[in-house]
Amino acid sequence: MPATLNTAEAAYALGVTDRTVRRHAQAGRLPSTRDPKGALQFDPSDVIAAKQNGLIKSRAVQLTIEDVSTAIEATRSEPAPLPDFLAPATPGSTGELPEWLLTEEVAAVMRLSARTVREQAALGTIPARRFGGQWRIHRSAVAEPAVR
Repeated sequence: MPATLNTAEAAYALGVTDRTVRRHAQAGRLPSTRDPKGALQFDPSDVIAAKQNGLIKSRAVQLTIEDVSTAIEATRSEPAPLPDFLAPATPGSTGELPEWLLTEEVAAVMRLSARTVREQAALGTIPARRFGGQWRIHRSAVAEPAVR
C-alpha cells in the first residue's frame, strides 16, 4: 500500500468524486497534508477509517440484478406510445404528416435523439429550416429517409 493517496485515489477508495474529497478535507472531516507542490495527500488509514465509520457517504445507487431485470422486463412489455402525428387517422382527417415537423417528432420516427436531428439539420443532411429559433424538418426527411 502506498505511503499516501492523492485526491483521485482517495475518491476512488471512498466511492465519491474528487471534489467531495477536497470539500471534506477543507472542512477538516478527512485529515490531509499537502506535498511540496501543494497537492492534497491522504493517509490510507484515514481514508479507510472514514469509509468504515460512514463519515463520507457515497451516493452511488446499489442495484440488484433483480432490480435491473425488472426494469428491463417493464420496458420490453410496454410498447412506447406513438407520437400524435403517427397515430392512426381519425375519421375525417387526411392521415398525412404535417409539412414541417418538430425535431422531437422526427427523432421519435427515426429513433434518434433530438440533438442528433438538430445537428443533422444544421449540417444540411436533412431538409430543415429554422423558424423562430427552432428547427423544423420537412416531412420528406421522414417519409423518404436517405440511405447512405
